[in-house]
Amino acid sequence: MKRIRKFLQAALLIGCGCAALAAQSGDDAIFKALNDEMQRSMSLQLEGLDKPYFIQYDVADTTTHHVNASYGALSSSGQNHVRVLHSMLRVGSHQLDNANFSNPRGGGRSGLSASAELPTDDDYDVLRHAIWRATDWQYKEAVETLTQKRAYLKDRNGEDRPPDFVKNEPVSILKDRVSLVFDRAAWEEYARLISTRFRDIRHIQSADVSLVAGAENRYMVNSEGSRSRQGSSETLLRITVQAQAEDGERFSDALSYYAPTPDQLPKSEEVLVDVNKLADRLAATMRAPFLEDYTGPVLFDGLASAQLFRQLLARGIIAQTDPVGMQRRGAAGAEDLEGRLGKRILPQTFQIYDDPREAKFQNTFLAGHYLYDDEGVAAQRVNIVVDGKLEGMVTSRTPTKLSSKSNGHGRRGGNEAPRASVGCLYVESTKPESPENLKKHLLEAADAEGLKFGLRVTSLASRTGGGGGGRGGRGGGRGGGTARSVGDPIAIYKVYVADGREEPVRGCEFNSVDVQSLKKILAAGSVRTVQNSVIGATPSSSIIAPSVLIGEIELSRIKQEAEKKPVLEAPHARKSP
Repeated sequence: MKRIRKFLQAALLIGCGCAALAAQSGDDAIFKALNDEMQRSMSLQLEGLDKPYFIQYDVADTTTHHVNASYGALSSSGQNHVRVLHSMLRVGSHQLDNANFSNPRGGGRSGLSASAELPTDDDYDVLRHAIWRATDWQYKEAVETLTQKRAYLKDRNGEDRPPDFVKNEPVSILKDRVSLVFDRAAWEEYARLISTRFRDIRHIQSADVSLVAGAENRYMVNSEGSRSRQGSSETLLRITVQAQAEDGERFSDALSYYAPTPDQLPKSEEVLVDVNKLADRLAATMRAPFLEDYTGPVLFDGLASAQLFRQLLARGIIAQTDPVGMQRRGAAGAEDLEGRLGKRILPQTFQIYDDPREAKFQNTFLAGHYLYDDEGVAAQRVNIVVDGKLEGMVTSRTPTKLSSKSNGHGRRGGNEAPRASVGCLYVESTKPESPENLKKHLLEAADAEGLKFGLRVTSLASRTGGGGGGRGGRGGGRGGGTARSVGDPIAIYKVYVADGREEPVRGCEFNSVDVQSLKKILAAGSVRTVQNSVIGATPSSSIIAPSVLIGEIELSRIKQEAEKKPVLEAPHARKSP
């Protein structure tokens, strides 16, 4: 479903109607064009150079509808239909091909994956022509890269490398194509109604409502004999706001709602209840005092815990190989956990697994749900952490030294070739605590350290400054672009030992939070929260995690120069109450 996410990125998507399954009769022009051109392309060969040993074509035939509104007025509304070909061409052999190469001298272009826009008409000859052009260019890139890679390896003493690719049994999946029915006027009114509420919220400087829905029919054929056609749909409602405190500090926040179809989104009245809560939280944060240096227990509550596990674990549990020519992995800490297999990374009560096969967790839809990955491998449950020890990784058809086969997690992000990616990551504890007991443990831990208060965090910024979240999810932040493992806290509260009262604070950042911090978890909650991620260059995914209390975290005040507030207030804020 990640192709639809390209439109989520471009506009931050909109609403469309319900998806109806339409049975397809007769020949499918896309399938026929892909099959025939692939058979011909397997004979490509420049004199003295390698022929392709593997080709895979994917086509994303996507229809999206978007509506955007601000302060009760539409800012845009429209529809888009595109077909994009993603092709993967490998020359050489499974042991050594044109993939996994980073030429340190420059000039190394993999040629492994390419994309091209296809005509939206079902014209067999025109479709084949577009596929031919893309493949011809890609083959030339592939043989050039393999030549450079072989030359590089010839002069190097490297450790034994795993193969570049593994074989897979062919699959045959033929589902009905999905179509959309969209009541544009109804969804425009829905977005207007929600956005109108911000006319009465004076402290919010800007507010935008974006609704996008898309239906996608995905085709896949490869030279191993796999054939697949699957249809799906998804919808994202996202509300983003910005505000500024009297001292100039800026704040951003968001609400996100994910569902397969627009009619499964919450009613506008329910959304408006969340909007009012968001506005109240933001107002309290704007008035809150700064948090000075703090070292002590921190409760990551609700969405913040799911965000924490995403930022610390989601990339680290991806099995990935270092490309030839790369002297060391560019990222550190949470980005590479395979070397810790068999070692404890969490308390013994923790179990973590990834299983994309379920579409919902309790009453929440999961954006990371799928049944077959983008390499034609069936999705599988993978045990990641067992009794606190790292026991598994999510894998694709690109092996590593410690993983030799795919477990159905090879997925495409943007225009890149499929690679290992998290689907639906479940975090649970065998000794869950009620919310009341978690707060009690927080106060006890703070008291034991001689502190007057502990801290409760309910929302984090992403490390890139963006935000995500499931229903009621919040995201955003300063977007500072730092390389920290965990983003700044957006919503954070002092919880006083004496009486349990809470007081919001602001303007702080984590000094050091990494995977090692997870060993310091003192307790985990009984209620789990979903964070859906459908924006960015990575495939859609879901994190399902309980609140966690970490025994010791360091935070300090952010030292920055704040921009002055505008000379005049926004027009809606100047209206008489």
